[in-house]
Formats: sequence, C-alpha cells, structure tokens
Amino acid sequence: MRRSRPRFPPWRQNRPPYQHSYRPPFSQHQFQQNQSSDVFDFLNLPEAFPSIKQLFDDPILTAIIMERIQQITPAAADSFALMNFGSVIRQKLDILVLSPSSFTACQVSEVRDVGSYKHNTIINPPIGSQIPLTSDLVVVLKTLPTREAIDQLGNRLKQDLQNEIELLSIRSTDYGLSLENGNMAVHVLLTTLPTNWQSLDSSLHLDRTICKQNFYAIKHAKWVDEVCIHPSNKLLVRLLKDLRQRFNGLEPLNPWLINLLAHHCVTNNNNSTEQLPPSYAFKRALQLLSSGLFLPGSNGLYDPINDTYTNLSRPKPIMTLEEQDRLCYTSQTLLRALAIHPKYVLGTENGPDIFAGPCELNGVMFIANEPIVFKDQSNGHAIDDTQQQAMFAEVNS
Repeated sequence: MRRSRPRFPPWRQNRPPYQHSYRPPFSQHQFQQNQSSDVFDFLNLPEAFPSIKQLFDDPILTAIIMERIQQITPAAADSFALMNFGSVIRQKLDILVLSPSSFTACQVSEVRDVGSYKHNTIINPPIGSQIPLTSDLVVVLKTLPTREAIDQLGNRLKQDLQNEIELLSIRSTDYGLSLENGNMAVHVLLTTLPTNWQSLDSSLHLDRTICKQNFYAIKHAKWVDEVCIHPSNKLLVRLLKDLRQRFNGLEPLNPWLINLLAHHCVTNNNNSTEQLPPSYAFKRALQLLSSGLFLPGSNGLYDPINDTYTNLSRPKPIMTLEEQDRLCYTSQTLLRALAIHPKYVLGTENGPDIFAGPCELNGVMFIANEPIVFKDQSNGHAIDDTQQQAMFAEVNS
C-alpha cells in the first residue's frame, strides 16, 4: 500500500504553534551583526594566549602610579570649598522644586548630582591653565527649556546667591548654565522630561541632543555609584582622565567611555571575582585601545544603559574614522613608550614630545606611530559621509 505524503515538509513539522511567520534560528541580519567581534584581550582568551606566568602587581609601576595620583588629586581644602559652593547652589535649586509658584519662568522637576566630583574621580586641571575645578548638576525641567527661561533661571540664581557668594559670575552655555567663583565652577546641565523631547525646536529651545545627553548623565551616575565602587576602578579613571588631558590623541574618549573602559579593565577578569591591580589594569587599558577597541568591526565596550555594545548601539559611529585612528595609534605609541619610560607616560617626569617627530626617550631612539586616516581624507582623497558609511559597511559585511 502506498504511503501518504506528510502534510508539511520536515522542516515545518516542528513549527511552534500560533506562530504566523517562520524565521530560521540564525537569520541573515544576525549573521551580519556577528561579523563584529571582540578585540584581542589576552586576559579573556587564555586558550588562544596562554599566560607564561601569573598576574602580579608591578611594584615599580605601582609606585609611579601612586605618585601621579597624589599630584593630580585636588587638595582637601579645594575639594571642601567646591563642595560648599555646589551645596549652596543645590539648595537654591531645591527651593524651586519645593516652591514652584515662586518662579514662573520654568518649573523644575528634580536636581541630581553627576560627574567626576560626585564619583570622587576629579583631577586637577593642567598647570598654568585657567580651567577651574568643576562639579556638575543636572536640572530636569517639567517645561520646555527655552533660551529665555534659561536666562531667567540664571538671573534668579544670581539674585539668590549675591549675598552669600562673592565674585560670582553666571553665563549661559550650550548645555545650560555655568556658575563660576574664582577657581571653582558648577555646571548646571539643563534638560527636560523625555515626553517633551519631540517638541524641542533648536531655534527656540536647548538642543535635543544635548538634552538627551544631560538626561542620560543621571542614569550614568547611578550606574557608576552602584557598580564602580572598587578603589582600583576610581584610580584608573583618574589616570585615564589625566592621560587624555595631556595627550590630544585620546581626546575622543568621553567620561562615559572612560568609566566603561576602567570598569572593564578592573573587573572583567576571565570569570574571576578578583579585581586586577592598578598597574596591570592600566596596561590592559592601553592594550585594548591599541588593539582597536573602537575601530570599525569591533563591538566596543558593553553599554549597560543601552544593553548593547557601544559600536552597535547607535545608527552613527560614536567617533569619526580619523578620531578612531588617532585614538588607536596614540595608544599604541603610549604603550611602547610605557615600556621605555613609564615616568614620562604617567607624567611624573618631563620629556620630549614623542608625537612631534623622532626623539630620544630615556636613551632610546623613539618614533611615534603614524596615522593611516587623515581628517576628511582616505588614502589622500577627500571622503564624504556616504563614503564613510560605505567603509563601515565593507568592514561589517
């Protein structure tokens, strides 16, 4: 007797019930995304890069690191003065939250402390510069942040503070307000509720992108307070900020990326709960940046706020091609210089400008790495945004 044919082909017999459209377990879109890969992290790839000896804390480099930390950490008197200055401004803003009828130009929803001072990772500004010590406050408005409302808020703060603080100057900025008092400053980062973002007009209100950045600064600060609590993490953040302050090639690293990088280098230790020592974590940070952590084709760092990786969480890259290349070759140069003259890299001793040309560094002839992507250029030819996106597509395909 002839056997009847099955009603569905074999690949459809195990189809889940009530599923209207079938999708294979591994789609083409997922395949393209998986072309992005992690960088060469020796610590997390012990099978491919077996360690010859156990990790240990370099006592010579640790001593140099601790010396530099003492130099870049603000004095206790300066930190106390900045705390008092920020507390007074915070009190005046809290009054506007509790008594909204006393100020009609705008309605303040909440005030939050964010930034380096809150996380105890603030560093001294460069010697000889006019940059003051700063702390940051995020002010969330219930109303739309118009230019007139921002100016009136600044006038209200100046009126409330003129009898308590001398030499106070207030000015409007792209991000909100800046209140300065001699060598101290408090940045008031203004934003509005997420429900108002679609109503923002750049000609009338604060820029929408800036409002989103200021709002997400609250989430970033909360994550740092809950997760980045180890002393080695705070120490590494200070070192990376100081390195970025002294070498222009590291400028593309913003404070959020520095916090993510420091947390990864200290805690992501091959499924181990032990924290890495500062000397090894500092070397690891330069190694990851040198291996192309933010170059096209790399996932980047895991962003816990967006629950994805930094290089995949945005429709546009977080850096231009020139900035990615500059960050990579600067880190490679500093990593080589660290093996020759660590005191120069960390800033405890002066030395020649290694990026100006060939020089002698600690008795060794030293030549810095050169860029391969120039600003607005690719192999000597100008490129536009369309060509730049195509270059990213070629790498990820």
